[in-house]
Amino acid sequence: EVDGEGWFIIGDILYWQTRVGGTEFAYSDKNANAILPISGRTEDMEFNWDWGLRVGLGYHFAHDRWDLNAQYTWFETNGSDSSRAGINSSLIPLKGSASITNLPGTSGPTFLYCTSAKSQYRLDFDAVDLELGRAYFISGRLSFRPHWGLKTAWINQEQIVRYTGGEPDANGSQVGLQGNTVHIDDNCDFWGLGPRVGFDTKWHIGNGFSIFGNLATALLFGYFDVKHEEDFSASLSNRIDIYANRHAFSPTVQLMLGLRYDTYVYDQKQHIGIGLGFEAQYWWRQNQMLRIDDSASLQYQRYAEDMSLHGLTVDFTWNF
Repeated sequence: EVDGEGWFIIGDILYWQTRVGGTEFAYSDKNANAILPISGRTEDMEFNWDWGLRVGLGYHFAHDRWDLNAQYTWFETNGSDSSRAGINSSLIPLKGSASITNLPGTSGPTFLYCTSAKSQYRLDFDAVDLELGRAYFISGRLSFRPHWGLKTAWINQEQIVRYTGGEPDANGSQVGLQGNTVHIDDNCDFWGLGPRVGFDTKWHIGNGFSIFGNLATALLFGYFDVKHEEDFSASLSNRIDIYANRHAFSPTVQLMLGLRYDTYVYDQKQHIGIGLGFEAQYWWRQNQMLRIDDSASLQYQRYAEDMSLHGLTVDFTWNF
């Protein structure tokens, strides 16, 4: 454990994957005109594993071994998935409005199925954590570091879905898209600020090695900038633009568990530590995109689905 006062630098390499609820964009049906009985499976997003970065700067105070640090986390990821209907099968869209294909001044036919669907999703995550803490031993092998502070985050999400294909049924009450396309663009941008508390633990196993477990939670109050757009390629007037901005709370919890090694260098005047662990962050109600329900009239509901980030984190600390 570091004794005395001085600066320290934090640098982490992240290799994470994300999960977001409410990304389902279609389900399959073993019928060319999407009629009962329905038998199929849902298509949702699978995200890539991507690299990220966390950097920080802090200071150990001489008074009672308190430390203050600020950390910035950057992570971007994307995912893409597509599906095609087989012979005598169809895809049922789960995004957008069934009335987007209606001709001006009419109430039908409605868009209920297609033969091809593609979804692309992008997520940008930026966060800044400011924390004041104090490390101390409660036994010869176990040390604690409780901390509290502030957290702010910018989380931008976008899902683009395209539907195409499908022949009209015999009576014309349902419609496939044939060579036309229904294009849907959903955006949910969040910024929030709130208190953050937690504690870090180390089980020292000897020769500089330790097992660590860190837990922190925060409650952010922020602003959701939400927009839903649709258009139909066969008619420029068939467009939907809905804004649904709101203020709301977004709680989050952060967990990290792993193994690290610490040592002193330069006649014990400087300290270097490196760790490898599994880290997970869970954010409640982060996906506030809109879900259209136009069975009777054009209405929408919020998804209010959760988001998670998880993966490997390589942690490097240098005290000087």
